[in-house]
Amino acid sequence: MADQIAISGEYCTLTVEAVAIAATRTFTLNIDRETFANFVARGTSKWRTNEVGSIGATIDIDGLIVVQDTSPTSKQFDDLFTYMANGTALTVVFTLRTEVVGQKTFIYTAEAKITALSTSAPQFGEATYTMSLIVTGPIVQTTGIIC
Repeated sequence: MADQIAISGEYCTLTVEAVAIAATRTFTLNIDRETFANFVARGTSKWRTNEVGSIGATIDIDGLIVVQDTSPTSKQFDDLFTYMANGTALTVVFTLRTEVVGQKTFIYTAEAKITALSTSAPQFGEATYTMSLIVTGPIVQTTGIIC
């Protein structure tokens, strides 16, 4: 069984080719490390050897809003679907910032691919999207100042 850390955060932006395509304030990052053990025969007094393997991560996003004023063209649900269908890698940037403007905080960046996508379009409301992504490489941690 893998260890898992769930981190709920506030700010998450999806970018493609350095253009922000969508953003949310509600997401969950799940980081886990695979584990395995060398089992010993029953009745022996030897201890089992436990090992850890590679680290993986998934991101679940709720309330995603597509950015409408991106350049050169606006991104819509159709674009998110196309990214999913083509297996396009998205750059995900997120922070677990504090409420204090000007304070140094950690910023995390990762490449990820969409594994699930759904939409909700209430009458007289704004369409929002829910998606799941799988991180395809390392999560890079840097620090920065929030404006």
